[in-house]
Amino acid sequence: MYTFASAPDPSLILAGWNGAATTVTLRINESATNDFVTILNSTTGEQLAALGSVRLGGDYAAQNVTAPGSTMTLTGSVVKVILGTPTGKALHQKNVGTMVWTTPSGTAIESGLPDNEF
Repeated sequence: MYTFASAPDPSLILAGWNGAATTVTLRINESATNDFVTILNSTTGEQLAALGSVRLGGDYAAQNVTAPGSTMTLTGSVVKVILGTPTGKALHQKNVGTMVWTTPSGTAIESGLPDNEF
C-alpha cells in the first residue's frame, strides 16, 4: 500500500486512470542487499513515476522478480496493489529492515521498528 498525505489525482499516477481496479506489474528489482519495488504500466512496461520506488532494506530477490497481473486500486489517499503470480527467483529475507519510499515529491521512511517486509 502507498499512503499519501491527501487523495492523489489518479490520472497523475497512471494516465486515464480513475482509481478503479486496473492491471499493473509489480517488480522487485534485484540490487545486492537493498532491493527495491517499482510498479509498471502493464501495457507499456514503463514505471509509474508518481509512485517512485520503495527500497526494502534487505535482499528479497536473486534476480528481478515480476508479478504481472497485479491489481492496483485507489481509495481515498491509499493506493493498494494486490500481487499477481510472481516470476523470477525471490529470496526469504531473514533480517529486519526499514523501507524507504522515494517519489518525485520526496522521501518517506517506514515508521515503527525495523521488520521483515514479506
